[in-house]
Amino acid sequence: MDKRVLEFLGKNRVSVLTTLLKDGTPHGATLHYSHKENPLELYFSTENTSRKCQTLKDGKVGKASVVIGFSEEEWITLQMDGSVQAILDEVELKEVQSIHYPKHPNSEKFKNDPATIFLKFTPTWFRYTDYNTKPPTIISSDSE
Repeated sequence: MDKRVLEFLGKNRVSVLTTLLKDGTPHGATLHYSHKENPLELYFSTENTSRKCQTLKDGKVGKASVVIGFSEEEWITLQMDGSVQAILDEVELKEVQSIHYPKHPNSEKFKNDPATIFLKFTPTWFRYTDYNTKPPTIISSDSE
C-alpha cells in the first residue's frame, strides 16, 4: 500500500461505512475508525442493535464500502470496497481494542457494554484521490 494512503488513514478519524441490510438495501453510517496496515483492515466500534449490524451479528461476512475524506479544505478522498464482519473471536477482539481505543479514547467507556460490537472491514479495491495536484493524483488498486 502506498505510504500516502497509509498516512491519510493514520491522520483521519471519521469515515462512512456502507453495509447491506437484510433486504439488500445499502445503509451508510458515519463512524470513527482505526486501522491496521498489514494486512490493511479497518475497525469500527458500534452497537449490535444498529441497522449496519443486521446481517453481521452471527459472524457472516457481508459486502461493504468505506469513504474517508470529507474536507473541502483538504481535497483528498479515499474510497474502498470490500467485506465486513463482526469480530467474535476474543483474542482478535483484544488486539483490535488495543488499536482502536488509543485512537479513540472516548469510546473506551463502552468497552464493557454488552451492546458494543466491533466490525472489521477488509478492502478488496481502493482509490485514493488528491485533488490538490494538477492533474489529480490517483492511487488505485487497479493500477497496482
